[in-house]
Amino acid sequence: MIANVFMGLGLGITVYYLVQELPDVSSRPQYAPIIGMPQFMSIVIFAMEAIGVVMPLENHMKTPRHFLGLCGVLNQGMSGVTLIYIMLGFLGYLKYGDETMGSITLNLPQEEIAAQIVKVLIGLAVFCTYGLQFFVCLEIAWNGIKERFSNKLVIREYFLRTLLVTLTVALAVSVPTISPFIGLIGSLCFSTLGLIIPAFIEMITFWEEGFGTGYYRIWKNVLVIVFGVMALLFGSYTSILDIVALYKP
Repeated sequence: MIANVFMGLGLGITVYYLVQELPDVSSRPQYAPIIGMPQFMSIVIFAMEAIGVVMPLENHMKTPRHFLGLCGVLNQGMSGVTLIYIMLGFLGYLKYGDETMGSITLNLPQEEIAAQIVKVLIGLAVFCTYGLQFFVCLEIAWNGIKERFSNKLVIREYFLRTLLVTLTVALAVSVPTISPFIGLIGSLCFSTLGLIIPAFIEMITFWEEGFGTGYYRIWKNVLVIVFGVMALLFGSYTSILDIVALYKP
């Protein structure tokens, strides 16, 4: 709840900056070159990274059946998030055009106090929610090594938490321009873990039960796998080219 307040305030101030002296919509190109499509899809796939907390949240709910469905908790929550994504993307590009940076907060006037407050608020929001986002990674890592220890399990678990958080923060600080790396992570990791592998798992799960009328599950999963493979290949290729160009002397 506290993180939502911080994020809401930060978004409100950001939108205030974005709507100031907006240029005419016709001054911006309506379509981007097709060559930029792989990088776009890689970043879109990266936005799926929070899907890793969906099953743990559902499993810990008092009434898990309310999580899914047309009017379930997931759809209600993600509908609002999707609208915010669309609004920020539209206003951000309309305001700054091709000068729009990987994080819209980097386009805000750095010398103004309100812009600095936005960064502080978003940083606090991330600080409050990082434990939830990191829950699945930590559980996998800790379950893989805890059998090797016989005592002081709590202390060792906290040490692992601290180590992993420190490594991720150090990695974030060491990367000056994040956009190409977001695309690479999205295309390389999430296209595999979020699209290709789940499609195979569903086909294996329903192998004996059947794939539904007209084998719709097979057709659906084949399309998902093809899309995931294309995102993996083309997205990784373009992201690597962008990273090489970024650090090329």
